[in-house]
Amino acid sequence: MELSDKWKLLESIEIDSGLSTIRFEADGSLEVFLAVDEKLSHSILIYLPSSFTPKFDVLKNDNLELLFVKQGHYLQIKLLDSDFTSLFDDLIISLIDSIKNTANAEEASQNFITTYLKWSTFFTKTEDKKLSKERVIGLWGELSYLLKLIQVTCSSVPIDNILKSWVGPLGASHDFEFSCSSIEVKTKPLNSTMIKISSEYQLDNIDEKPLKLEVISVIESEHGLSLTDLFLKVKDHINKKSGDVTILLFALEKENLSEESLSKYSGFLFARKMTETFDCDVDYFPKIKASGLHKAISIVKYNLDVRELQEFRISQEKY
Repeated sequence: MELSDKWKLLESIEIDSGLSTIRFEADGSLEVFLAVDEKLSHSILIYLPSSFTPKFDVLKNDNLELLFVKQGHYLQIKLLDSDFTSLFDDLIISLIDSIKNTANAEEASQNFITTYLKWSTFFTKTEDKKLSKERVIGLWGELSYLLKLIQVTCSSVPIDNILKSWVGPLGASHDFEFSCSSIEVKTKPLNSTMIKISSEYQLDNIDEKPLKLEVISVIESEHGLSLTDLFLKVKDHINKKSGDVTILLFALEKENLSEESLSKYSGFLFARKMTETFDCDVDYFPKIKASGLHKAISIVKYNLDVRELQEFRISQEKY
């Protein structure tokens, strides 16, 4: 039975007080239950071994709390705000992964608590800072590129390594950093020829790794994908490959975004029409580099005409 079906079953049972529960079939040494109360608030319960007692009674933020229920000797994580229901389901999947196949009950109990602490920071309302359409397009391109990476990278490469390569939101000079190369992603409307370079470091090979410029041209289309659509596709791959969703959530948090707030931009639907990759390491590639500027000059921003870059193009894909 799917997680959503379990919730529907629990919500269909009328209770006046207490909890309605259903056992979660999970491998491992601990009993786990899903639960709802009379207000239909969602919870997950884990029964602890008698040899393990947490050093707290309650851990809480505005939208989530972890309780140690002494009478019964179990932990209860309760969702306090239904806006985070989807994220709570992601947390449950992560919690189950953290304890499955762990034969030692005490170790499994500690893993459960550690996972809660890791996730709890994401159950907060993000700052209400609206993204410009230009930034929405830019973020769409980066998420689209991340999804493509996940889809084409060899299955032997851990998905967490791919997720960690997306460092643009963390303030890195380039959008994607790998052990042997870097990628700067720029996304523009198909009918535009200009891309915006926002610093003297974006196209500068500052760490001696090969640097490529990926230019994604998109159109607005009712058949396109939103930021939420891309996020859900990436998240689905993460869950299927037992990856760490919090890596993705942390990157979005740096943009003052969460899964919930992505829905604000559901009206922006884009579809790829062309992707061009350029070699930025050629000596005469047109770019402003930090290493070539006088020390009195900083925070350089300029436009680059893609039509003038064709001699540096490595590949092109049309869709």
